[in-house]
This record gives sequence, structure tokens and C-alpha cells, in this order.
Amino acid sequence: MTEDRWAAWLRRRRSGGDEEVETRTQEQLARMRDQILDNAGFEPGLSLLDVGCGNGLVAFGALERGAGRVVFADISESLLDECRSIAAELELLDRCVFVSSGADDLAAVPDGSVDVVTTRSVLIYVADLERAFAEFSRVLRPGGRISLFEPINSFGVEPRRRE
Repeated sequence: MTEDRWAAWLRRRRSGGDEEVETRTQEQLARMRDQILDNAGFEPGLSLLDVGCGNGLVAFGALERGAGRVVFADISESLLDECRSIAAELELLDRCVFVSSGADDLAAVPDGSVDVVTTRSVLIYVADLERAFAEFSRVLRPGGRISLFEPINSFGVEPRRRE
């Protein structure tokens, strides 16, 4: 299978091949993962859907915390394959589901089937946010929670002047 642009970015371009940069990035991402799961009130036994799972940072964090079931969802088949391989190595496949889908079309995920929905740096790439949030709502069980981390940037925005 050929590598898509999302997999290439995560694997090489994010750190530019600099091991020190990659180490610092991984430390920062681990703190972000913990905050996402903490903000969701994630507890052992819960099920989680990680939308735009990438290399599985949040999803594997949930498994480490005792998730009953984790759904890895991403548009990158290459990254889903990588997550599947890691889950197999860790002998966690029985608690994992892998879904090829975008945030705005989670048809492969049954209604009311997860306790928590998470995203990390995904929604900035989604054109139809209303549909994405409708999908999140559809797949959540009653009382379910959403925990999002989305970067705020100023691309294309005029800087604000302080007066």
C-alpha cells in the first residue's frame, strides 16, 4: 500500500527527520493526550471513538487506561494499518475496531455505541462541521462525552492590535 500524505506528514514531515524535535513533540503530544482523556472523564471499561486517530496517540492512551473497546477512525488506510499492527503487537486487537472514515461520515459506527468521542487536530480539516458534530452525537450513548483538542492558529487572519 502506498503511503498517503497524512501518514507521510506524521512519520517524517512533522519533525523534519530531527530526532530531538520528534522527542520533544512526542512529550508534548503525550501531555495533550492525557488532557483529552482527563477532560472526557475517561475511566476503565468505557468505549472510545478516536476520530482522525492518526498514529493512535489518544486511542492507545485510552487502551492503557483500561478502555473496554476503542474505535480507531481515520481517512488514512496507511495509518489505520499501522495502528492495527501496533495493536496486534500489544495483543490488544480484541478491544479494537478500525474504521476508514472521515469525521463527517461515521456510518460504519453504530448509533449509540460509544461513551466518548475524541479528536486531536482534526476538525480544522473538516469542511462540514455541522455534519461531523451530528455524527458524533449519533454514535454517542446517552450521557456520552466529547473531548476535543483543536489548535488555534492565525493563518490568514490579520494580527490584532492592542490599544
